[in-house]
Amino acid sequence: MNERPHRVLVVEDDASAAEALVQILQRDGLVVDHVSSGEDALVRFAETTYHILLTDLLLPGMSGIELTRLVHEGAPGTAIVLITGHATVNTAVRALQHGATDYLKKPIDPRKLRASVADLCASRPDYLPSTLLAAEHTDVVRFEGMVGRSLVMRRVFEQIRLAAHSDATVLITGESGTGKELVARAVHQRSRRATGPFVAVNTGAISPGLIASELFGHERGAFTGAVDAKEGQFEQAERGTLFLDEISTMDAQTQVNLLRVLETFSYTRVGGKKERRADVRVVAATNQDLRAMSAARRFREDLYYRLHVLPIDLPPLRDRREDILPLAHDLVAGHARRYGREAVELPLATQRLLASYDWPGNVRELRNVMEQALLLSRASVIEPEVLPQMIHRASPTVDEIRVRLGSTLADAEREIVLSTLAARGGNKKLTAEVLGISRRSLYDKLATFERQKKRSGT
Repeated sequence: MNERPHRVLVVEDDASAAEALVQILQRDGLVVDHVSSGEDALVRFAETTYHILLTDLLLPGMSGIELTRLVHEGAPGTAIVLITGHATVNTAVRALQHGATDYLKKPIDPRKLRASVADLCASRPDYLPSTLLAAEHTDVVRFEGMVGRSLVMRRVFEQIRLAAHSDATVLITGESGTGKELVARAVHQRSRRATGPFVAVNTGAISPGLIASELFGHERGAFTGAVDAKEGQFEQAERGTLFLDEISTMDAQTQVNLLRVLETFSYTRVGGKKERRADVRVVAATNQDLRAMSAARRFREDLYYRLHVLPIDLPPLRDRREDILPLAHDLVAGHARRYGREAVELPLATQRLLASYDWPGNVRELRNVMEQALLLSRASVIEPEVLPQMIHRASPTVDEIRVRLGSTLADAEREIVLSTLAARGGNKKLTAEVLGISRRSLYDKLATFERQKKRSGT
């Protein structure tokens, strides 16, 4: 435990159940408060910082899901555990989508409760707790090789934690270069399979005629050239995790074979008759919309639903501009160590250019740019001149914000707020000062923009 005890808020309208939860947690040295409704919980969060929220799903008035969403948006440093008597996969996924870190099924097993809370308490130094709707969340999170400051990446990190608690199939979606394999490795490293192998397979790089052999292995003489028996990737990943990248490129027959493995946990080698058990956790990734592909009959719908049990969506870098500068600093420091260079600084003019560029290649492109810039810099400072011309051409002048003629006032406000935030390197305190609004108002606007984006599907 830390020197300062962790604080937990229990939201439960059943008095006897609440008393039991409070007593269990207090025995572990936690400071525990209790309220009986979501509305009262929000009042407490506006006054106090909590490391963990423990809330029932069914509450009078505001539901536990809605409370989860509001707390996760306003206090991303708080871990949220949902208590439900209806612990289905759909409930878990829905809770995950709204920011839950974990869920527990009634009746509560005290050992599972204490284990879950202890694990979350141990991780809280990565997520500094903050009062609901507090002024500023400037701390940078480093999580399993990833770096993020934005609320959306904090949410991804919590989704990884939840996914690691089970053996359910994970589907990671996101544009090329967003770091899908890093997420897959993080799920593996946080899971009970961490001591087992992590096997990564790019299915798009394997010809359709060989993919079945690569995944499931083959027996001697199974086809021309099969002079010896060969283990497949499922065998190599035994008791570990198999990462299937570019899953959308898989041919129809292999999709059928993979579906059978996910349904029966068994498979046979190509040309073989012996059925083999698959003690493997499958994590798949794609930069395509599998739902749309299945609707167009270009991907099996039943396989899509088998894969889409625990989805993790990685946003493009342009949609989480707060993360650009922390990533840039982290990447250039790593490259400097690799090449034996001294610590390198990024002056304000360079930071402005990096923060205002859209990064169509995402983190992969940023990594390449920072490596190139380091190698082109003779001094310990990366000046704007060494950055690629495409970044200079794409970036407006320092104080220029472009608003298309005919835009609505709401669109203009969004552009002004987000552009100012990017120009200030994601620093919400400075952004609020420049815009002449309170930081509370800025957080409200950013939350509204995110909800509008989700509704529009863009």
